[in-house]
Amino acid sequence: MKFIGFAKSQLQSMRESNWESLIADASSFCAKHGIMIPEMDKNNHLGKSKRRSSSVIYSHHLRIDIFNVVIDLQLSELNSHFDVVNGDLLLSMASLSPDNFFANYDKERIMKLAKLYSHEYSISKLEDLSYDLDNYILYVREDRNLSNLKGLGDLSEILVEIELHKT
Repeated sequence: MKFIGFAKSQLQSMRESNWESLIADASSFCAKHGIMIPEMDKNNHLGKSKRRSSSVIYSHHLRIDIFNVVIDLQLSELNSHFDVVNGDLLLSMASLSPDNFFANYDKERIMKLAKLYSHEYSISKLEDLSYDLDNYILYVREDRNLSNLKGLGDLSEILVEIELHKT
């Protein structure tokens, strides 16, 4: 989720202040490869007809109608795939990861995730889960058998090996 936030910030920053550096890079590339660079302060011609002239200059058209639109589409795509609900779900799932002595463990996120499954967890089962999570995290952080886990698969294997799966 941090990377998603970072990507959104970078896109917004690019939209606000990287236009000039993009034009400089594109101009350098065009000059290096012998590609004609349009005059940025000339009026933009819509379509194939030069008779249909516009009052919008070419640089404005490129920046507003193309550059900003593409960045806005990217931001919109990120927002639609990683909205608050999906973000909370991903962070809640990450709370279950045993990596680095359960460094991402967050009881409140796990409880929030369990509440999404109301058909599985009644109010009394949620209370039991809260108590069990307190005991669980204390136990796994102290047990050296559980110190080098890389994922939930490793956790499952170790729990079977030390016969905690029965508990």
